[in-house]
Order: sequence, then structure tokens, then C-alpha cells
Amino acid sequence: MLRRTTIGLALAGLAIAAPSAFANSHWNSQMKSATATASRSAGGCTITPHSRGVLGVSCSGGDEATLTYAFPLKKGITIKGTPWCDVKWMGYADVHNRCSVVSQTLRVTVTVADGYASLSTVNVGYYT
Repeated sequence: MLRRTTIGLALAGLAIAAPSAFANSHWNSQMKSATATASRSAGGCTITPHSRGVLGVSCSGGDEATLTYAFPLKKGITIKGTPWCDVKWMGYADVHNRCSVVSQTLRVTVTVADGYASLSTVNVGYYT
């Protein structure tokens, strides 16, 4: 028990003494309406723009729609760590998203399959 406590205290001390990798970092975030796609691939699905930037996507069977959103980064900006991305949606489809950085652009790829999804916004966040 004493050994575990000593190790735990030593690790806690290291955590406090070690400078944070993001200590001098700045959090940035951006948001786009779901209709503001950089590219769309229906893949057999139906994609319908609605009011207020909402995008309806309906897929059946093995169909899958792919939507890409581009968030340009200012020249010289370097993202620290892993960027965060999210899509706000309602419905009963299978919806997934992933982030990647390509040529000073943070890209969010959203896939929709097996049902209906009403997408409203796409959000990203990152440290610089």
C-alpha cells in the first residue's frame, strides 16, 4: 500500500511540475451551416437543402452519402494536437464524422447511411 501511495504521489508531482503542452496555446472554433458543403456525394441517397441551412439526407439499403466541409486556416497557422469536429443532427440514420488537415484547410468529412438525418451545423475546434 505504501509503495502505491509513493508512486501515486511521485506521478502527481510530475504532473504538476511538467509544463502543459497547450499552456501558451489559443483555442479556435468555427461553425458552418450544414448546407455549406465544399463537396457532396449522394451515393444513392437523397440530399435536400431546407430552410436556415439545414440539410436533409435520406439513405436506404446500402447507400451512403458523403459530405465534405472545408474550414480554411489563416496562412502560417499550425494546429497543435488533434483537432475536434462535430456535426449537429437529428434523425435515425447512421452518422459519422472525421477531421483532417490538408493544405492549410481543416476538412470535416460526414457520412450518412441507413436512414434519415437532418443536419444543422458542422463545428470544429483546435489549438494553435
